[in-house]
Amino acid sequence: MKLSSTHNHSTGSDGKLSPEEVVKKAIELKWEYIYFTDHYPNPREVNIKFKDKDFFNKNYVSEVKQLKEKYKDKIEVYLGVELGWLENYSNWLKEQLKKQNFDYVIGSIHDIIDKDNKSHPVEWELKGWIEGAEKFGGAENYVKEYYKQIKLMIKSGLFDSVGHLDYISVYNRKNNLFSEDSDWYKKEIFESLDLIKKHKMALEINASGIRKREEQFPSLWILKEARKRNIPITLGLDAHYPENFDSESMKKIIDIAKQAGYNEVVRFEKRKMIKEKI
Repeated sequence: MKLSSTHNHSTGSDGKLSPEEVVKKAIELKWEYIYFTDHYPNPREVNIKFKDKDFFNKNYVSEVKQLKEKYKDKIEVYLGVELGWLENYSNWLKEQLKKQNFDYVIGSIHDIIDKDNKSHPVEWELKGWIEGAEKFGGAENYVKEYYKQIKLMIKSGLFDSVGHLDYISVYNRKNNLFSEDSDWYKKEIFESLDLIKKHKMALEINASGIRKREEQFPSLWILKEARKRNIPITLGLDAHYPENFDSESMKKIIDIAKQAGYNEVVRFEKRKMIKEKI
């Protein structure tokens, strides 16, 4: 198969390499294509989290398009985006998607909003995760709210794939926060997968989990359940730092896809799914 990552970040958001450095790195690795999926923050995130950071500006989009032309004889360059889902901004997200001709749109959840409209980042520190869970009345309620939002995100019809599906378990090594073997947790996963299937979306295998929790997102048992449902998969490094752009990590998640029973992966061009044999 063509070796490359469909989930990457540059200085267009919170990555450390410029867009051109990302393209050059991909060429160095002999990849055949590269996707830019920088974060597109909504107004709430700009005001609360990112403050003065100018993510996904017009100059960035123009640069990616110029790089696509400049390096067309060496590599295929695609403009994608990672959109952070927040329920109250669904209409805003819909309007923003009309403004760009994206090749690929990843839907992810990075924050959970409580009844007081306070944001709780899924990944900040273990202490922050525990504080978030306490706000929701315990870990089970916190996790259920996360998957409630995952399911609403899928139902919105705005996205091509679900990014790092079980991100909520980033600190849950050895089931120290909640049991992933529990019936209630499996129910949340199964319902989410069934919706992904129903809405003809893809599920991402995200290599950042290997760096953060020693296992990709989502866990292998979830990928096997996705395979039972014939849910297509994408492969993404979720690269932010130079060292994250790594063909060996790509090979690892290809092997994981095979372990789950997959013999093909997908990617997107102009929001249309392209299948590739592993």
